Amino acid sequence: MTEKGIIREIKENLVIVIPNMGAACFGCMNQECKDNGGLIKAKNPKNLPLRDGQRVEVRAPGLYLLCQVLAALLPPAFGFMASFSLAPRLFPEAGEGTIAGIGIMTLFATAFLIYRAKKKIPSGKAYTVTKIVF
Repeated sequence: MTEKGIIREIKENLVIVIPNMGAACFGCMNQECKDNGGLIKAKNPKNLPLRDGQRVEVRAPGLYLLCQVLAALLPPAFGFMASFSLAPRLFPEAGEGTIAGIGIMTLFATAFLIYRAKKKIPSGKAYTVTKIVF
């Protein structure tokens, strides 16, 4: 994920960027920005000559984003599969509709637990400053 913004502050190797709120922000309905006060914290591993007010491009690595997606999607899917396969053993007289309902309830319960865990333990996004935009 790539974002562009203006540098607000520089603290040692940490750059605080005010992102441009564009169409890409529609995906999370700006929730991530609201949680962080509308700021992106990024590192400057390339040691670019940065100063306040400069326009920069920041990027989160694709592997990091893939891990975030898998951490959000796999537990609910596994919860559904586990409850769907265990429900007939726990409730032998239950029909297919009941078993599917138990699986769907487990799917939503697991997704809610992942959501709550994400709120309590936010992921420290691994943004880095990739270039200066002129």
